Amino acid sequence: MAVATLPPPIEIDAETKKAVIGGLKKVLATFQQSGRFDPSVTYQALISDATLLRQFIEVYLVNREEVDDIVRTADAAFPVRDEQIELICGVTLAQVQQLLVRTCARKVFESVKTVETVTETVTRKSMFGLIKKTEQIERLSVDPTEERKARELLRYIAFAWQLPLVEAYMTHLSYMHIIEIGEDLLCLPTVEKIEAIAQFDPAQIKKVKAATGADFGAILADRPQAIAGIAVWNRDMYEFYRKMLGDQSWAFFAREGSFFNVCASLDKSVLKLFGDVLCYIATENLLEIQRLNIDKVEVVIYALKSAFGPRLPEILSVPSCAKDILRKVVDNLIHTNQEKDKLMTAFAISLKAMAPNIDEWLVTARAG
Repeated sequence: MAVATLPPPIEIDAETKKAVIGGLKKVLATFQQSGRFDPSVTYQALISDATLLRQFIEVYLVNREEVDDIVRTADAAFPVRDEQIELICGVTLAQVQQLLVRTCARKVFESVKTVETVTETVTRKSMFGLIKKTEQIERLSVDPTEERKARELLRYIAFAWQLPLVEAYMTHLSYMHIIEIGEDLLCLPTVEKIEAIAQFDPAQIKKVKAATGADFGAILADRPQAIAGIAVWNRDMYEFYRKMLGDQSWAFFAREGSFFNVCASLDKSVLKLFGDVLCYIATENLLEIQRLNIDKVEVVIYALKSAFGPRLPEILSVPSCAKDILRKVVDNLIHTNQEKDKLMTAFAISLKAMAPNIDEWLVTARAG
């Protein structure tokens, strides 16, 4: 996925703010008059409701030409299509979106208040004059930790697609999560990915971010679960798997710890023969194949890929394949003495001949 980049930070003066809001109100009114947007929605309601604001931005993006007389270049000469071109109000479209989205997010944060019960000494009037008494009262308050978290979050909120995620940011991420993730928050485009990274201790995230460097954002965008696996390996082995598997390495690093234990027992030369198979092969199947010496591992991997091609992941990801299919193949290879090239050809043919039986087995295995 293409990762968004935050617009340059801006501090706008009162005059510019007035011009921006004035332009937005004109755009809103235009879309309401043309039937593109609910005519009952006020500007204040728009910037207070994440759902409404996202709808408004989406309507604008699809119907820009309707407001070409409002959204114009700084010299008012041309309508604007480029998000980075300065507008007549003194900021860019990207910055206008950022201002809108942050304003809305801030209002959402401010609406999340908790009721706390405190014991206070209060002064009340009575028929006998002023009296003081200690009593418990309830009042709305904002948790200082949550307030600090909200302030930090606002630094990384700038796009309409983030509006549905505001609640997830606040619910699942701690202040330290946000500190460690930083601008790479933009690499988490779904609630599911936010929930995934929230499972990790911020110290673990910090360690992985330091180890992976520029890869960190790509990991979050593809598979945040990979943080668990990356934390297991030292820098040398991380770089080994990253170089060998490319972007598929995130699928590998997201695997279970027991699988990594088996991988750790294998030489790099053997691991290279498995290659991308390590991203999907079940632990039981890896254990079965590792009974072979390096030449025969190469034979069986070649034969499997040759026989099943793109279907190989659905076969090797089934744990019972070890006992039902591979055991016989591996046993035959252990007791066969031929040149490697001849073995590759022979076992590729043999496995292709087994394909109909393996198809039947796969249906049964899935059903079980």
